[in-house]
Amino acid sequence: MKCNIPSFTRATWPVVLCIAFFALGLLTSTFPIKTFAVELEPAEEEAQGFDPGIEQAEAESVPTGFEEYPFPAEEEEEAFRGTLVFVIDDAGYNIIDLEPFLAFPGALTVAVLPGRLFSQEAAERIRAAGKELFLHQPMEALARTAEPGAIMIGMEREDIEAIINRNLDELWPVRGLNNHEGSRVTMDEGIMKIILDICRERGILFLDSRTVSATAAQRVADRMGITIASRDIFIDNIQTRENMLEYISIGLLQAEQRGHAVMIGHIQSPALAPLLIELYPELIQQGYRFSTVSELLEELSIPQDPEPDELPPDSPIEDDLFPQEVMEQ
Repeated sequence: MKCNIPSFTRATWPVVLCIAFFALGLLTSTFPIKTFAVELEPAEEEAQGFDPGIEQAEAESVPTGFEEYPFPAEEEEEAFRGTLVFVIDDAGYNIIDLEPFLAFPGALTVAVLPGRLFSQEAAERIRAAGKELFLHQPMEALARTAEPGAIMIGMEREDIEAIINRNLDELWPVRGLNNHEGSRVTMDEGIMKIILDICRERGILFLDSRTVSATAAQRVADRMGITIASRDIFIDNIQTRENMLEYISIGLLQAEQRGHAVMIGHIQSPALAPLLIELYPELIQQGYRFSTVSELLEELSIPQDPEPDELPPDSPIEDDLFPQEVMEQ
């Protein structure tokens, strides 16, 4: 028997395809295709990282990708803890002792003695290194022989003016002046007025090294309406690393309590420059700011020493409890 297979023209193919898709849809809706899933035992689930107790809503949530890789939290900056002013006295004897301090990465004030062999060269190097330059003016002390070029009790105004102006001109330009020794002179209100008059005339600042607790410098400056700075801590009365760290720690405490601390060290302390360079990044990270004497005075309208009752009990900052007139008198 001969079967006749119908032939389809190109025009009839779309009709045939539509009928075929319709029949396939009818078949799958009548006889649904079953899917098979392998159920794991609890031990197998745990081994493959599944948590049987996870809630369905949590299991079906679609991760965004940030849950596993969150943005790093911004590091909080340390709160400001105080301004630190380091002053290095007695430069001018040589350059070797000066060079390590010029490598200090932060702000620094360096005071140069006049009339020494390397006074002028030291001043030039200090300015070239971007450090602040002060004249370290010798003054008469209570218990020491006065050094050459010193201001003495009983001098006439003209003599005082001549000495200070000569010493300033030797190192000029300078930003300010502080006393070398001078425990006798700084107690004399008359001489201190002459010295502050010269500072005002020359447009320079004054830092009282406070080599004696009975200094009259602040009292005279207040009457004249002049803003001056005062030393808080002598770092290197004892020139060992341990003792210098102790004195610096006292200065840090004062900076936190009062907002700033002026700490004086000396060029001839071999361990001081390496110690300051070592401490610098850590103190910056802790929130301290390094400044010069002039920058500090710009921030202070009228600096006032705190009253004794503002100090904590038995504070080593109190002069009577912790006399720091040992290094320079």
